[in-house]
Amino acid sequence: MNTSSIPIMAALKERMGWLVANQKVISENVAHSDTPGYVAKSLEKQDFSTLVDRLADDRGVTRTTMRVTNERHIGAAVSADAARVSEVKGSETTPDGNSVVLEDEMIKLANTQMEYGLVTSLYRKNIGLMKLAAGRGAGG
Repeated sequence: MNTSSIPIMAALKERMGWLVANQKVISENVAHSDTPGYVAKSLEKQDFSTLVDRLADDRGVTRTTMRVTNERHIGAAVSADAARVSEVKGSETTPDGNSVVLEDEMIKLANTQMEYGLVTSLYRKNIGLMKLAAGRGAGG
């Protein structure tokens, strides 16, 4: 069975892919922290509602849309499809034109590592549930 046909597994795989891409961008920033004129980059955030809509479209499920019903609700973020690398604006810049702040990059790296651990744990738990349902888990 291909686990990508299960929506939760497909979403977890996509999240892992985004986290790997994010770590590459952060690593590139750290590697260029002493390069004169280097501008720090960041990966645009994933948007959960777009991910859900796309997974639903792939399976012929009726599409749901998020809407703001109260002015205090949080609006939708950037699409997961539009996850692009962009330059970080408004950060500190050294006299040689480098805008990488190592402390910020280390915080981003730690957050990415924690999120990846969470996603892999969720993936592992879902595989365990599927094995249990198939009668091959928990001693079966």
